[in-house]
Amino acid sequence: MDVIPKENINQASEGLRAIAHEVRLGVLCHLMNGPMCVSELKIATGASQSNLSQHLMKMRLMGIISNEKRGQQVYYRITNPEFVELVHVLKHIYCPEACQPSDGEG
Repeated sequence: MDVIPKENINQASEGLRAIAHEVRLGVLCHLMNGPMCVSELKIATGASQSNLSQHLMKMRLMGIISNEKRGQQVYYRITNPEFVELVHVLKHIYCPEACQPSDGEG
């Protein structure tokens, strides 16, 4: 049996905690479709500006998302491709209807 180093387990636990809040997970689900500005994320998640900002900062510090200023707007995108895969797996488990191919798709 392979032994997983405790450091790796701790790192995985931190990563899962980073997305284990409904606002943060909601943000990631919305960012799966591409970059979004703060005002779009605020509407999409229903979070207040200050609450959303705190969650965005936490995910930025964890290296999950990054931001880019475009004029007056700040856009966020998922930086870490492994989190795209993780959210996709979570969608398959918890939202399988959202993962079904549309009519005409393979």
